[in-house]
Amino acid sequence: MGTYQDMLKNLEQKPDRKLNDHILLIDSMNLFIRGFCVLQSINPQGHHTGGLIGYLRSLGFLQREFDPTRIICIFDGNGSTINRKAINPEYKANRSGRRITNWSLFDDKEDEYASMTMQLGRLVEYLQCLPVGLLSIDMVEADDVIAFLALKFSQAGKKVTIISSDKDFLQIVDDNIQVYSPIIKKMYNPIAVKEHLQVTPSNYLILKALTGDNSDNLRGIKGLGTKTILKEFKEIGGEVTKDLQYIYDIAYKKMKDKKIFASIIYDWSRVEQNYLLMNLQQPRLSDEEVLTILEKVKISKYDLQGRTFTKMLEQDQIEGLNINIESWLDRFHPLSMYRK
Repeated sequence: MGTYQDMLKNLEQKPDRKLNDHILLIDSMNLFIRGFCVLQSINPQGHHTGGLIGYLRSLGFLQREFDPTRIICIFDGNGSTINRKAINPEYKANRSGRRITNWSLFDDKEDEYASMTMQLGRLVEYLQCLPVGLLSIDMVEADDVIAFLALKFSQAGKKVTIISSDKDFLQIVDDNIQVYSPIIKKMYNPIAVKEHLQVTPSNYLILKALTGDNSDNLRGIKGLGTKTILKEFKEIGGEVTKDLQYIYDIAYKKMKDKKIFASIIYDWSRVEQNYLLMNLQQPRLSDEEVLTILEKVKISKYDLQGRTFTKMLEQDQIEGLNINIESWLDRFHPLSMYRK
């Protein structure tokens, strides 16, 4: 066992952490919806606060668990799905007409939506008091902003942790980018992705293009599942990154042998469209949007406004957060001290 002096010496030799040494990119609508659906919290005024309290509790847990040097909370921009719906009008069309909760607190879809809107607006005000970044670009989905930043930071050799239960992010996992799913509390690095999906992160996009995504209302090739894909297109399960041409060439060559190959060729435009819509390896951003994002992340430090945050909690009477709020806020103090 080392002496007390040795411990002090090691502490002194530890290099200073910089702002971008470990960035947490939070898929904020994904995290908010989870709390909104699960927590039936009501404040004394009779307002639902599940999304608000769920997000803030999770944020405190993530800060404590991962000890990042920077947190950026990314939200969908206004009209975020317009560009993808221009390619496929059915994109996410399955989400607009249904409620996301199944309990009786809300009278109807409109009542539920009004509560979500109110809580999201208040959440932004809370986050503005914390030493975290906020990012939302009109006409752009949060997924594209998150993927762009993750790849940008990774290219610079920085460690990135994406917080989301959306599996689409698994396609950009690499040695610097990992994805943490808050629902199942699992971290995905390249090895974990391969074990879970049986393909490398870089080949996951091809798998998704073929099978589709029910959550986004994107249909895949009928009758084609992961097991068949890995059997018939063996190199997808290997370490070499493949492209759609590899799939097309094999399917065209064997289309007379099995019906599934003919189905792929017949509906090839669907595969190409899915690939385009799901592609986070090349986020759908204009040059102007890229410049806007880069400008917004230039900030060298963030500030903690603990007094304002506490006053807001007292006003809202949010049960469960106003207890030990000082210790909760203390977790965020280090984030206000890191510099570039």
